[in-house]
Amino acid sequence: MNSDLNNILGDYALETRGLWRTFGKFEAVKGVDLRVPKGTVFGLLGVNGAGKSTIIKMAMGHLRPTRGEIKVLGRALGEDLVEIRKRVAYVSENRYLYEWMTVAESISFTRAFHETWDDGKAADLLKRFSLPPGKKVRQLSRGNRARLCLLLALSFNPELIILDEPTSGLDPIVRRDFIENIVSEIAEEGKTVLFSSHIVDEVERVADYVAIINEGEILLVSTIDDIKTSYKRVRYATNGTRPEVAGLPGVLAVENGRHEQVLTVSAWGDETLRSLGERGVKNPEVLPISLEDIFVNTVRAERERRAGL
Repeated sequence: MNSDLNNILGDYALETRGLWRTFGKFEAVKGVDLRVPKGTVFGLLGVNGAGKSTIIKMAMGHLRPTRGEIKVLGRALGEDLVEIRKRVAYVSENRYLYEWMTVAESISFTRAFHETWDDGKAADLLKRFSLPPGKKVRQLSRGNRARLCLLLALSFNPELIILDEPTSGLDPIVRRDFIENIVSEIAEEGKTVLFSSHIVDEVERVADYVAIINEGEILLVSTIDDIKTSYKRVRYATNGTRPEVAGLPGVLAVENGRHEQVLTVSAWGDETLRSLGERGVKNPEVLPISLEDIFVNTVRAERERRAGL
């Protein structure tokens, strides 16, 4: 079930309509409609090269759309990009820091660019992240570089925090700490977080909403709760005869076992149950499904559709 976010919340931190971006003949983003409600954690989930970073770079004004519209915090990018950037924090996987500066110098340098800089918050984050003020950036571990970038991004109290593959290159322990503690804490302050990732469990742990993107197109947008309510695995005995179910609406995948079939269904409900019954399915067992399985089967089904399989 794809939720129409327009019917859920009318106040968006980010909104795109018919967004396209091409590079020569290559279509990196294709007609994307995306709405990120304020005060939520929104995960943009897709494999590397799916178009996540291109959408984010357009939202930050680093790339111009080929066509379509973008609004950030209610303003079209063309209206006042400078004003928008004062209210938006951006951390990308390609973290740029001055290697020769110390941590303290990096903070002082960045502070000069922001009228809304909060010294108390910067000091608190410095302590919480256990960052050594006198250490050179080039001497920091990957994890501490990521923490320093986040400190610099959050200390001017932005309304929207955009994290583009923020845990890229981090070890699993640091990655989990970053996602669970930092992103959830930002959300508790009422700020909006948009983060892209190809790591499904990161999104599943903290996101209120998720959008699945593949080859530049949004395949699914919904709340995590709605997705888990709607998507199911359905298992039943075949008793020697396998019913033809592959063409049923909402059936994303069919796994054939020796004496059973297991379906991945995108819109479980009375209609699907009735359709299965018409094909001789009796006593189906309805099982929960992980976001990873939903992601894999949704992307695979779309690729098979395009290939005409």
